[in-house]
Amino acid sequence: MPPPSKMSDYDPRFFRPCIFPMLRRLGYGTRVTINNGVGPDQAEATEFTISLSAFDQSGKHLGISPEITRLQPGEIEKLDVDSLLDEHFGLHPDEDVLCILHPVPARFEGQTSVEVDPKELMAHVFVSDDFIEYHQREGGIVTGVAYQTGLLNDPRSSSTRTTVCQAPKVIVSEPVDTMFALMNVSNRFEYANPVTMNFWILGPDGNRVARSAVEVPPFSYRLVSTTDVLAEAGVLEQYREDGGMGMFLGYSKNGTLVPLSLTRNKVSGAIACDHTLPPVFYVTTWGGEKRLQANARLEREFFAEALAPAPVPVAAR
Repeated sequence: MPPPSKMSDYDPRFFRPCIFPMLRRLGYGTRVTINNGVGPDQAEATEFTISLSAFDQSGKHLGISPEITRLQPGEIEKLDVDSLLDEHFGLHPDEDVLCILHPVPARFEGQTSVEVDPKELMAHVFVSDDFIEYHQREGGIVTGVAYQTGLLNDPRSSSTRTTVCQAPKVIVSEPVDTMFALMNVSNRFEYANPVTMNFWILGPDGNRVARSAVEVPPFSYRLVSTTDVLAEAGVLEQYREDGGMGMFLGYSKNGTLVPLSLTRNKVSGAIACDHTLPPVFYVTTWGGEKRLQANARLEREFFAEALAPAPVPVAAR
């Protein structure tokens, strides 16, 4: 379903959000390089005011900060998110939260419901890769990943909300673990839909090694440790003996999740981050009826047998 020519009753705090998980419990601080990617010579150019929201692991909105900074068209700024959380929310330094930086056009300042043109939203989203940087608090490790978040889990932008995650990045050795950060977010504060992802870990030959599921509350994220999943299935040592490399194949049918992969050395703290591209980036026919057909076949082949999420969310150690 294509988006309407105009979207009314739109919260401008989600005009072009930058959404990311904190990894404080694992010993990392977070800095974000956020940009106003539409230059001053373009029709959609606008000044942004920036504020910050934080959500706890249950999805509770802890609040939204006053204005942090402003970005003129084409400007970029790096923000120390841990310092901002300390200043505006007073959280424990090891408390993991989901954060949203809200770039809002200055003309919408102070408003919570406006009419927007989806073309203007997309003009900013398509040029707005923000860089999420994780740095070791006690050490010199620095890593990061650049990505963008557009309209998510909003019936005004899509009639179907599913996720297919195919990530050939499951590296598990001693002491390396690969985790997946699964974010359940929307461009509406009133969004209240938990999303369940069923997933398989496949071996390099395509064999199905271990299956699990995780439920992610709205406006939260869950860290899935593939080491823990393999251990709980009783196949960890065999997986390592077979080379310790494989694939994460996940499917959520009741909502969209944003997946990030995190491969981490648990001893040194070295960490590599990446995002996983949706199928539209490598399947040219993806979308519409073809997407529905592909999802149905994936469900038949891999997830026909119902599996309830683990009662306690799988979490990284």
